[in-house]
Amino acid sequence: MNLLRELIASTPLAPLLEARRLARQPRFRAEIEALAAKLDRPVEAVAHDAEARLREMVTVKAEGWTWLWDHAMGPAHTRAFTVDADSAAVARLKELNQKHALVFLPSHRSYADVFVTSKVMREHGARRTRVLGGDNLAFFPLGPIARHSGGVFIRRSFGDDSIYKAMLREYLTHLVANGENLEWYMEGGRSRTGKLRPPKYGLLSYLVHAIRSGAAKDVILVPTSICYDQLHEVRAMMDQESSGVKPKEGLPWLIDYARMQGTWIGHVHLRFGTPMSLAERIAETGDDRERAPQQAKFLVEKTAFEVFKRINLATPVTTQALATLALLTSGDRALTLDEVHRRTVPLLDYLRARSVPVSQVEALRHHEGVLDTLASLVDTSVVERFRAGAEPVYRIAPGQHAVAAYYRNSALHWFINRAILELAMWKAARSGADDLVKAGKQETLALRDLLKFEFIFSDRAGFRDELLTESDLFDPEWRQRLATAEQRLAMIAEAPFLIAPTVLPTFLEAHFVVADRLTALAPAVAIRNAEFIDSCMAVGRQYLLQRRIVHPECLSRELFANALKLAANRGLVAPGDAELSLRRSAFAQECEGHVRAVNALGELRQRPVSLPVGVLS
Repeated sequence: MNLLRELIASTPLAPLLEARRLARQPRFRAEIEALAAKLDRPVEAVAHDAEARLREMVTVKAEGWTWLWDHAMGPAHTRAFTVDADSAAVARLKELNQKHALVFLPSHRSYADVFVTSKVMREHGARRTRVLGGDNLAFFPLGPIARHSGGVFIRRSFGDDSIYKAMLREYLTHLVANGENLEWYMEGGRSRTGKLRPPKYGLLSYLVHAIRSGAAKDVILVPTSICYDQLHEVRAMMDQESSGVKPKEGLPWLIDYARMQGTWIGHVHLRFGTPMSLAERIAETGDDRERAPQQAKFLVEKTAFEVFKRINLATPVTTQALATLALLTSGDRALTLDEVHRRTVPLLDYLRARSVPVSQVEALRHHEGVLDTLASLVDTSVVERFRAGAEPVYRIAPGQHAVAAYYRNSALHWFINRAILELAMWKAARSGADDLVKAGKQETLALRDLLKFEFIFSDRAGFRDELLTESDLFDPEWRQRLATAEQRLAMIAEAPFLIAPTVLPTFLEAHFVVADRLTALAPAVAIRNAEFIDSCMAVGRQYLLQRRIVHPECLSRELFANALKLAANRGLVAPGDAELSLRRSAFAQECEGHVRAVNALGELRQRPVSLPVGVLS
C-alpha cells in the first residue's frame, strides 16, 4: 500500500487528487457553502471553482521528486556559496519542533535562499518545510519538482478572487493543524536594495485565523536571516531597477542561472532570531469580538515588524558590507589600502562596543584582511583597482554604486540610529534654537518618521532609549556638553567617525526626488504609481547629471516606492485642492533641508582620521 501511495504521489495526477480530497473535507466544504451564500452562486459551482483553486496550490511529497530537489536543484543554486549556519540554533529549533510546528520567515535576497535553508535543515536532520513561493517559478522542471517535494505555489496577486483567498487560508490552516512546518518570505520578493523590504501581511493573517478558529493550538514563528557576502544576481536586479522590466522566469532562465552559480563567490550566512509563539501574541491582545478586525490587523502588523526586528538583530555584518561602506564614503574618489583600513577600524570598534553579530570582520583590523576583501570585490568588478601609480588605489567601479550599496545596506540597520543621532545633533546645533535638547529630540523624531518605510524602528520609548545608548557611545561626557551649539559641534568634530554622510544620503535623495516630482504635479491630477516612479527615475538621472543629487544608488524604484508610501501616509498623493500644493512644497523643503544638512555634515568627514579610536577602542 505504501508503495502504491508513493507511485501515485509521484504522478502529475497527485495534486489533482489531493485538491479533490481536500475540497470534500468538512472544513473546506463549510467554507465553500458560506462562500456560495455570500456570492449568491450555486454551491456546486463554487465547489468546482474552489477545487480548481486548490489544484494551483496543493503540494504532495514523493521521495523521488524530493531527491531531485535536494541533489539536482539544490546544488545548482548553492554551489556558488560556502554555507555558514548557526548549528546550535538549528539544534534548539529541532527540539522545539518536537512539540510545535515551526514557521520560518527568512529575509529574501536570492533565488538560492530556499535551497540554502533546505540544505542546512537536511544536513542537521531537521524536519522539512512546506515552502510557499510565487507561481512565477512553477515552470518545468522546477515547478513539478517543487510541487512534489513540499513546494506550495501561490499567485503573485490575488486581486478580488474571494474563492482563491478562502481556499489559500483554509489550506494553510489545514497544514498547520497537521503540524507541518512552513516557510515563506514576508517581503514578497527579493530585496533590490540589500536591506529588508516592508512586510506583506496576508499569509501571516491566515495563521492568526488558524489559531483563533481553533484549528491549530499554536505555531512558532522563526525569524530567519540569510545574508550573502556577494551575489551573482545582484547586477541583474539592478538592471531591473533601472529599466523596470523583469525577465520572465523559465527553462532558459534556469539554465543561465545554474551556469552563473557555477563560480564560487563567497559565504552565505544563515542565522535565526529568537522564536516567538503566535498563540502567546494573540493572547496578549485579548479577544474583544466587537473589535476583532481592528485587533487582528494591529496584531498582524506588530508581529510582522517584530519578526523583521529580530531578523535584523540576527543578521551579521560582513567584511564586504564594511568595505563597500568605507568606499562609498568617498564617492568617486579612490582610496589607498591604508585609507580604507583607517576608515574601517573605527567601525569595527563601534560594532565591538555594541556587541553586534559579525562574520570574520576582525580580519579587517589588518591590512591583509582589507586587501583580501577588496580583492574579492575587484574579482566581481564591483571595485576598480588602479595599480600603475606609486601605490594601488581603489574606488567603486563606474556604474557599480548600486551594487556596492546593496552589500553595504545589509548592515545599515546597525548604523541607522547612530546616523540619525549625528544628523540631528548637527541640525540642532545649527538651528539657532534656544532649547538645543528639545530641538535635537524633534530632529531625531522627524528623521525617524521620514524613514519609517525604509527601516524597522522601535516604538518611541524604545527608540529614545536606543538613542541614549548611542549618545553614550558617541561621547561618554555628552550630558556635560549640551549647553551650547559650539560644544555640540565640537563633539561632532572630535568623533572618531561619522556615519550619517554615508548611511543617509541614498534615502534622503530618493525622498527628495519623489517630493520634487509631487510638487510638479497639479493637485487635482490622479497619480499612477508606475508612471510616477518612471518619472522619478528619469528626473533623478537628470538631477544626477546636474549634480543636484550626487549618489547614483538613490535611483531605485524600490526606494522611490517607499518614499511614495510615506507621501501617501502623509496625505500628499490623493488628488486635492490648492492647499495640497502647499503641503507638497513643505514636504519637498523638508527633504531638501535634510539633504543639505547631511551634505554639510559630510564635509567634516574629509579630515584625516587618526588611530587609536579613543573611547570606542
